[in-house]
Amino acid sequence: MPNNKFVDPRLQAREQLFQQLHLSTFETMGYARAVQQQVEETGYDIEPDNSDYQQLLRDYQVTKNLAPLSESHLEALCEETDAKLKLKNQAHANYAQLCAAASSALNHWRILSEIPADLREVDEVTKALKEKFQQHMDTWEYILSDLD
Repeated sequence: MPNNKFVDPRLQAREQLFQQLHLSTFETMGYARAVQQQVEETGYDIEPDNSDYQQLLRDYQVTKNLAPLSESHLEALCEETDAKLKLKNQAHANYAQLCAAASSALNHWRILSEIPADLREVDEVTKALKEKFQQHMDTWEYILSDLD
């Protein structure tokens, strides 16, 4: 049975970007899982040159630089995250989790920001996305508070 549901052409025009951002989030979570698995297997923190950890740091920086942060609550979270990362007083695995949560939240924010304003309030369009964004935000904020 064909799906004859109308899809707003403005969303269709951004579909490739949405797919890229979802893929980026998926890859980020894969790097975070690899770090967690290594810690579980060895019982030790990862080394600072660990490739998955380095990729998570890059993912966070790139995603932060591309996300529309000005005048959003995310700007302060990024500043706090940057400050924590500069301290270098936590396990690298903790910073890996922080970067993964931040990158995932920021990617979802980017997707939400790309959806035309009149469609953002339509639950059929954004409800699941807003829920995922909030889950990643909650995780990001929890990790930040846990690093105090």
